[in-house]
Amino acid sequence: DYPVRRHIRLQPTTNDELASMSKIGSHVVISCNMSNNDDYASPPPPGRRPKPAGGDMAYIKDNIQRQMETYSLIKEAGGWDSVNDVYVRDPQQSQFWYVGKVARCTGTVSLKESIARQLNIIEEHATRLRPIELGRSLGNLQVWCAPGGSETLMANNDPKFKLERMSRYVEGCENIDSKEVGFNAEVVTNQGVGFSIERTDDGVVPPNLL
Repeated sequence: DYPVRRHIRLQPTTNDELASMSKIGSHVVISCNMSNNDDYASPPPPGRRPKPAGGDMAYIKDNIQRQMETYSLIKEAGGWDSVNDVYVRDPQQSQFWYVGKVARCTGTVSLKESIARQLNIIEEHATRLRPIELGRSLGNLQVWCAPGGSETLMANNDPKFKLERMSRYVEGCENIDSKEVGFNAEVVTNQGVGFSIERTDDGVVPPNLL
């Protein structure tokens, strides 16, 4: 039998019930899984819950820290030529949100491969950085890149700089060693305002901003 989710709304019927329930509101909603044989299913305890999706790029502290450290090492060795700024966009919006930077070993990894290899961390971070603007499009977000360290030029809408759209998957990207790519996650420090730019579907500055 397939379990059925039922919601039961309880209303206080006695003074004692009213007193105890007032601590949590005027009503209580109980949600449980029920099957025809009245077996009840409960969530697994924390130690038995499945691991986050994404493998070695799952959005967990150890993976995020590793990729940030790798970013620093690659940038130190390769300079700005090995770095690109990363922007993420809801396909239905014209705002492109800055979410961090990627670095890669340029002799073995292309920019698109670098993004595809780290897509899970990049996308998950974007939705946490901008939950309202990007959260609802998780799994369908677009990732775009600009030259490393070009935030000021992008903010000034310099038409010479165009965003390049990345692929969500590049064949063979899963075989790239995590030590060959890094991601420096953006942290918002300006009262949550963040940094975004407006661009067209082609990644160029719209005419009204020139």
